[in-house]
Amino acid sequence: MDKAGDSCMNSKSRMIVQYTICLGAFLSNLSAGMFNIALVDIARTFDSGIPAAQWIVTAYLLVISILLPVMGKLGDMVGRRRIHNIGYFVFMAGALCCALSPSLNGLISSRILQGIGAAMYQATNMALIISVFPKEQRGKALGLISTFVAAGSMIGPSLGGILIQWFSWRSNFWLLTAISLIAWVFAQRFIPKDEPDQGVSRLDVPGAAFFAISLTGLVTAVNLGAQWGWGSWEVTVMFMMFGAGAAAFIGWCLSSRWERKGKGHLPFMKLDLFRDAGVSVGILITIITYMAAFSAQLVLPVFLLSELGIEPATAGLIMMGYPLSLIIFSPLSGSLSDKLGTFPLLSAGLLVMTAALIVLGFVSPAYPIFFLILLIVLLGGSMGLITPPNNSLVMGRTSKTDLGLISSILALSRNLGMMFGTAAGGAMLALQATGGLTGFRMIFVLNTALVVIVYVTMLISFRFARHKETFSS
Repeated sequence: MDKAGDSCMNSKSRMIVQYTICLGAFLSNLSAGMFNIALVDIARTFDSGIPAAQWIVTAYLLVISILLPVMGKLGDMVGRRRIHNIGYFVFMAGALCCALSPSLNGLISSRILQGIGAAMYQATNMALIISVFPKEQRGKALGLISTFVAAGSMIGPSLGGILIQWFSWRSNFWLLTAISLIAWVFAQRFIPKDEPDQGVSRLDVPGAAFFAISLTGLVTAVNLGAQWGWGSWEVTVMFMMFGAGAAAFIGWCLSSRWERKGKGHLPFMKLDLFRDAGVSVGILITIITYMAAFSAQLVLPVFLLSELGIEPATAGLIMMGYPLSLIIFSPLSGSLSDKLGTFPLLSAGLLVMTAALIVLGFVSPAYPIFFLILLIVLLGGSMGLITPPNNSLVMGRTSKTDLGLISSILALSRNLGMMFGTAAGGAMLALQATGGLTGFRMIFVLNTALVVIVYVTMLISFRFARHKETFSS
């Protein structure tokens, strides 16, 4: 085959591969939206309380968060395609077991299996995109992941509600089984085979265990703090577990034993990765912006319902402005970042988000509806501007042997941001119940401060970075 034909074929193949990989991002967010709305019906089916049923969501998120870095490292070791595609299959098996589950404990166990699969393909999706697309097209390709994330988030609650009303909550799992089966078939057929990168060390099991212990404490405390009480002994123990695990992990990774062991022996996570300004600031931007976006998505519907008296269906339509705006701006931002570099798009996105949050910090029932819709659209658009160039920045500053690990850390950062946002939003809603509009306003003031801090940090890092290319993908 001539080179032109081969180039054309490769271009078409890359597009198929791109959509096949992005289908995983869609699956994860579709699943999350479906089962937040299904908890009441699931609890009724198994004659249990909502707190017990909540574990089908909590256990799923906990497993994903703990395993993301492990799966990213395994992808670097044995091949990212292998881990990614097995993840689709395991997710499918978990969804099938959920659909057939005879008990709540069986359903939670099956959701854990689903979480293992989701961690496998989430940890490797960006690294696979980076390996398939040339540098000048990476921003656009990574932007499509955000589009699929937004689409899954937008479709999940409404589709889940329709399926529950017409059939039952089990039909949600049957649908996920079918979609993940299609995704697995396409992944096996179209994602090109890759070989493990040379120079990748073996898995550091003790380091991975310390990391898992630390993350288990943090994620459990954040997820269940409102349910257990933030001052309860359970939450205190979880935070202590996080602190002890984190200290042990850092000490283990920085130990001189790795120098004595020599080549081929490296800690679970090379902390030197975070000495690069682009990587460390990019991770911080991910956590803070996702926290701001998700806390806003939690409190704004409550404001629309309780303060403005808007009907639930209308409030849902208004909130769809966020994912729709994200869907539009993500690929546009990715394409522009390929041409202009990451810094201009990141700067613009953070400034737009700051402006929207400042105005929302003075929110009151006197705000016209169209103005609130505009602010919601601006929030979604700002996330669309930020996410693709930020992902491109972090991935572009990472060596080939660590792409899987850093891809998984980015996914973990998104999850942590969402969890922190949910926890902060929930705490402010509790304050709102006794303090009028104070709770609503405080969450936006908090998020404004954090986004400004991360923006200033980015500017300082850019100015004092040793190499000008730090923020140019």
